Amino acid sequence: MASETPQVIDRTKLPTAGTWTFDKAHTRLEFVARHMLSKVRGRFTEFDGTVTIAESPEDSHVEVEMQAASLTTDTSMRDDHLRSDDFLEVETYPTLTFRSKALRPTGENTFQLVGDLTIKDITREVVLEGEFNGWGPGMTPDRPPLAAFSARTEIDRHDWDMTWNFTVETGGFLVSRKVQIEIETELNPQQ
Repeated sequence: MASETPQVIDRTKLPTAGTWTFDKAHTRLEFVARHMLSKVRGRFTEFDGTVTIAESPEDSHVEVEMQAASLTTDTSMRDDHLRSDDFLEVETYPTLTFRSKALRPTGENTFQLVGDLTIKDITREVVLEGEFNGWGPGMTPDRPPLAAFSARTEIDRHDWDMTWNFTVETGGFLVSRKVQIEIETELNPQQ
């Protein structure tokens, strides 16, 4: 349960300390990759986790688990390919996880979140550039308070043994190695 007293650091009113959970209706865990000339956006629709906001922000901690099979790009043929052995191998590796190791404030409402991203049982460190978007009461008196954050990073999918590709006639590859990860989330205190 979150404490009742907010703290202020560098004029930013921080959420109360405690454990917060994802408001799934207002959270998006997305990825963006180039497919030939255009960008394709996808997301994971089944996920769970907690954000523990500490009295000292640097001691805060994030854990997220995503169900690999919940991946969607709104195109079933592409989704099936991304779930296959060419990419996520969802039958063998049903979950992706992120566990933070450090939080480093970088500005009045910005921070870096350092953590381990595990895909296909391969763990690599990633650094997310984060932004605290604010917090306050819920939309109605009977709704819990909420806090909002954004974060993003770029990964090389080859680091997680997702190397499938196809050379196109005009030169280059069908799918980019670089993948952007973008997160928009609202959190509620754990009940």
